[in-house]
Amino acid sequence: MKTKYILIALGLFLCSAPAFGQGNGKLQIHYMDVGQGDGAILISPLGETVLFDNGVWEGCDKPLAYLESLGVTQIDYMLISHYHSDHFGCTREVLNRFPLKNFSYDRPGAYSGPVFRSYVRAVGQKRKHVHSTTSITLDAGSANPVKINIAGYNGAGVVTDNENDRSVVAVIHFGHFDAVMGGDLSGFQTEYYKDIETVVARRLGQVELYKVNHHGSSHSSNRNWLNKIRPKVAVISMSDDNDYGHPTPSTMGRLHASTISKTYWTSGGAGAAPKEGRDMVANGSVVVEVAPGANEFSVKYGTQTDIHQTWPGAYTGRR
Repeated sequence: MKTKYILIALGLFLCSAPAFGQGNGKLQIHYMDVGQGDGAILISPLGETVLFDNGVWEGCDKPLAYLESLGVTQIDYMLISHYHSDHFGCTREVLNRFPLKNFSYDRPGAYSGPVFRSYVRAVGQKRKHVHSTTSITLDAGSANPVKINIAGYNGAGVVTDNENDRSVVAVIHFGHFDAVMGGDLSGFQTEYYKDIETVVARRLGQVELYKVNHHGSSHSSNRNWLNKIRPKVAVISMSDDNDYGHPTPSTMGRLHASTISKTYWTSGGAGAAPKEGRDMVANGSVVVEVAPGANEFSVKYGTQTDIHQTWPGAYTGRR
């Protein structure tokens, strides 16, 4: 009789438990090689997922194949940085293969064009706008939750009609490890852009990992931003045949002059040449892993793995 009740209880647990097949007990952030665009999948230690952007419109084979290779079966949350087609162009294709369980978060407002309309149709009633108190917690109730907060969106109070300026800035917290992802956020005042990075930087503390804004554009990663977030390493997502000269020499100069010991590139780019010992070209995806409570994290690129130490002390920005 006791065995019967145990089997019933186990069956109820298995029916109610989420599918954690892709979890490996560590925080994983996979910066996928999606070509000239952005797409990253975060997997919590227990296997919950957040997709940060999802790839390039009409170029979805790469993110689909990569997510399949990880054993992903669903997307728990999606966070769209802004409404350019190289960041959310694969929404329909990805969600058709890997259903969205909870919500897709994006910046308040609308946009024109077929890619935006496809996105809205694909996420349906699961679309939510971010706000200043938006927070996502993964592995809630566990000893090692993952928390994601929003530090800025829609220009962070600066009036602008540039879509890059409006990028959502998300900060990931896991024990001693912190990372920031800001889409195509701008950092220089020009005819087309506003300096949003300096405003958002005031809300941030130092992080270990920085996904370089706007693929290494000359209009992003200003000194105020880098001096405030003080990253240990940075990841640049781009293609090796892009038309924009990414990553630009000026941006790489600022990254090299900062606290960053190494940058990791999904491709060789079409701008500045990688500096030996400082700029590591993966020619594929870049994978970051952090064990619970660890004071170090690994970065895997190609067949290589580097180990970096976290900053001493706690994150001092907005949680």
